[in-house]
Amino acid sequence: MTSSCSDFDFALNDKEDPFKLAVPLINSKISLVKVGELIDDGNSSIRIGADGKVTAVYSGEVIRQDASAIFPAYPGIFPFIMTAETTSIKLPLTNSYLIKNAVFKDTKVRFVFEHPSTQDIKVKLKILEVTKDNIVFERDFVMPYGGTSPISFTSEEISLDGMKFKSNNNSLTFVYEATLPDGSSLKLNKAAMLFDFIKFKYLDGYLGYHVFGIDGSAIDVGLFNNWKSGSFNFEDPKIALSVENAFGVPVRSRINKMELTTVTGNTFSLQSSYINTGIDFAYPSFTEVGAIKTTSFFFDKTNSNIQDVFNEKTKTVNYDIDALINPDKDTLIKGFITDDNFFVVKVVVEVPMLGSVNNFVVEDTFDLNLDADVPDEIEKVALKIITSNDFPADVTFEAFMIDQDGKSLGPLFDTPIKLSAAPLKADGTTASATVENTISVYNKAKIDDLLRTKKLYFRGQLNTTDSQNKKTLWIYDRYSIGIKVGAIVDYKVK
Repeated sequence: MTSSCSDFDFALNDKEDPFKLAVPLINSKISLVKVGELIDDGNSSIRIGADGKVTAVYSGEVIRQDASAIFPAYPGIFPFIMTAETTSIKLPLTNSYLIKNAVFKDTKVRFVFEHPSTQDIKVKLKILEVTKDNIVFERDFVMPYGGTSPISFTSEEISLDGMKFKSNNNSLTFVYEATLPDGSSLKLNKAAMLFDFIKFKYLDGYLGYHVFGIDGSAIDVGLFNNWKSGSFNFEDPKIALSVENAFGVPVRSRINKMELTTVTGNTFSLQSSYINTGIDFAYPSFTEVGAIKTTSFFFDKTNSNIQDVFNEKTKTVNYDIDALINPDKDTLIKGFITDDNFFVVKVVVEVPMLGSVNNFVVEDTFDLNLDADVPDEIEKVALKIITSNDFPADVTFEAFMIDQDGKSLGPLFDTPIKLSAAPLKADGTTASATVENTISVYNKAKIDDLLRTKKLYFRGQLNTTDSQNKKTLWIYDRYSIGIKVGAIVDYKVK
């Protein structure tokens, strides 16, 4: 929307004949965005289709989870103790994980050995489930006797980055062989693996059951903010659940609550069979590692009561939704995640501007700066108002003058201005805009009020064509209401 105004400028000369001075005051176009106050905050927007059709979009809170939420790094609080030359130790996994394959990342380990020997000891150690280039992890260590018994030995840090883990039971199998210089074997008094964290850049298997909640969130729908009276009949409002999923595991929404509250304070529950069953979302297969699967599901008039509820003039949509990982807890389902995987859940209210409107009240205020005194030479001022209307709607509006203290100085026009709807073409769009010209003549007292006016307050009412029969029409981005106001000043020199 744009507007412009100009101060009065009086150019007097020495002639006795009346003179006329034309002064532009307002040149404005009110688009649908302004009329409906659709842009209230960063979560609201207008989407324009390729054909110019308008959809209002209101976004809700987003939940985003990365791989660490499903498989966090495990801290090395307790060492892995080897109680025998061959020891199988379970990974510290919870939630019924069953890891089949994995690739380590940022994981460093140390080995600690102890024995009351007075000779050097050689230790050969393997971890059967850990490989690199298909070669089993194997290291050789020497525990030197330094004249003090028992011999205590701690290895340098060893990085497992890029090494693979493969197991059928979440276990690491440690096999060590400790020998003296003469080749005889012995059992160490102490053998353990220490680590800071166990992390993976990739893993697959059954990755557990997880619940991530979006609790108590709300979407503010600004479409009805200015509603005073009348009715709406939007043809196809929608609530969309959108998921971007890079995890190679099943994801399902569980809707605990979906409520719509109206501008009058009434609350209605969204009803749909999908509220009870949940909604499954796509996920990448093992041949699509690194891909992102996007799924959108719409609650619309075909699968819910949203049309009836929304047309009660919805103000907010409140929801409580859980995102479930492996919702069926089927341990036979093999999935995968990588360290950069994520999923994002978003809730969106979409309102295609297709429908009918009765008695929709529109309000707006324009700044005006005509700070001047009325010279005695002024005889009269005629306001010329040119209005144009592209909308398929009859429009009636009136304007009021407001002074610097916010006090009303009375109506700008003697009677409300009426605009007829633009005529419809066969395709349901409007033809050329209807244009109306109005001239209002003001005496000196009203001129003085106009010159003291700092704001013009407009109030309008819209009724779409044949709205009494709920005729559905699209609103296009090119539709607008144009207002031009100019003053024709008559004056003479005394």
